[in-house]
Order: sequence, then structure tokens, then C-alpha cells
Amino acid sequence: MAVAKYTIAISSKGVSRKICKVWFGSDGSYYITVPYHSAHKALLFKMTVNYTNTIPKSVDDHCWTPLSEAIDVGSSDDARIKLSHHPSGFTQFSGHGLVSGKNPDGTCKGIGIDSWPLANGCRGPAFCVSISGIEEFEEETHRSSDVCVFNLDKLTIIPGFTSLILEGHYFPSLWRRFIRTRVDGTRIIPIVHPEGVILELLVILPNDDCPIGGFIGFDFFGGRSRRSAEKSGCSLSSSTGNCHKNDKGELLGDGLYCFYPRPEESPTCRSLDYQLPQGPEM
Repeated sequence: MAVAKYTIAISSKGVSRKICKVWFGSDGSYYITVPYHSAHKALLFKMTVNYTNTIPKSVDDHCWTPLSEAIDVGSSDDARIKLSHHPSGFTQFSGHGLVSGKNPDGTCKGIGIDSWPLANGCRGPAFCVSISGIEEFEEETHRSSDVCVFNLDKLTIIPGFTSLILEGHYFPSLWRRFIRTRVDGTRIIPIVHPEGVILELLVILPNDDCPIGGFIGFDFFGGRSRRSAEKSGCSLSSSTGNCHKNDKGELLGDGLYCFYPRPEESPTCRSLDYQLPQGPEM
């Protein structure tokens, strides 16, 4: 069965640059990869998110969790690492040449979590791509129906923000009734932001024979970056799993993160690049 595959691009001042590739698998899984930046070495990790501290109270209020607190840290030299979210809820980094999947005891071989099942959908972003230094991403020159373009020139960026954010929201099949089609053929779905503002998300759909039928809507806006403004790169993050509360009653969840390029100051960590077994010496 053919899969529905889309290229996400950002246009500014007449130039369009490819950011990521998003597609649906034959079983309804969705995948995201960010292969269009020149950096190939990546840092991957699993970290606990405290939802109480994720919403800034002002433009200058933003708290980063130090990498030293990560649950698991890995590295890879593969430029096509995928974030995979499967119908069961199993979410992992995968790809050609990358350690992935589960061991017989159910533990993850690489870096992964058990998140929400796709049939349920979720409230809030399912994944996020953060971009800095868009000029170093590959230019998009062959426009086709499977290319979704966001216009940077139409955004009003808050002064001091140093990155562009692409949020993907996953919706179950029954939410298709809320999709609307614009005159230009673009599909959108309106949702209500927690602050009460109506957002119109750009929609991509799987093939009609997809067994689940869920779809993805994208929001695009300016945000803050962990890296300095003059450095180019991107990050890819998942929704969370293993949600629980701490002693203070604060909601916690474990999420997956991938950074390109790998920071020079990153801690020593295990390699996630798959090594072929060595044959017997001749």
C-alpha cells in the first residue's frame, strides 16, 4: 500500500526552504524526519517534562531543563533520524542504521517511550520541530501537491525570539468533520488555544485506505531556542508518555528530543548507530 508523504517548507522573501518530511505508514503510524540541514551528527535524549513550568508568564520567562537531568542520552551520525509514533502508542527514534525497537522484555533498544495510542488522539501538540538559521536549509525548487508551504513573511515575531516553531497536532478520524477547505484547496481545522485564541491548523491526511484514518494539523510561529541566535540547526521533539505526578502534585511526563547539530559540550553518551555484527575472521 502506498503511503501519504509530505514535505514541509518555509517561504521568505520569495525563497522556499525544505524543513522536514512527514508521512503516514501503512498501519497508520506517522513519521517525521529533518534531513534538509547540512548537519548530520545528532544528540538524542529522553527527559522528564514538568508541565507546570512549561508555560512562560512573560517574554523573558523561560526555563530550560539541564541535559544532566536526562533519563537517557545517545548520539548518532545519521542525517535521517525519524521520530516514529505507532498505533499502540510506542514512540521512538528510528531509521536506517539506528538502534530501535524493543527487547524481548519490552524495554526499548534505543530511545523511546510508551505514549498515547493513535486511535485516541491527544490534546495539544503531538510533536514539534524548532528551526534556527533557516538560510542553511536546503532550497525547495520543485513545487508539487505534496509540498506544504508556510509563509514566514506573514508572521509577527515577538522581538527577542530566535527560532521558528512547527507544531504538529494529531487528530483521530472522527475529527475530520471539522476540516474545512479554502478556495485554494488548502485544508484547515480550527482549534481553540488555551489562551482562548482560535488557531487554523494546516491539515495533511493519510491515504483513504489507512486503517486508523487519523490526520495531522500544523501550527507555525516564532519561539525561543536553546541555541544562540547566530547558530543554525534544528530540534525534533515528541509528545510525552509515562505521565505521573510528583510529591508537589505537579504533572510530569517523559519526552524524546533530537538536536542537530550535536552540541560540542554534550556529555559522553552511548552511540545509537547500529553496528553490523562482525563475521568470523578468514
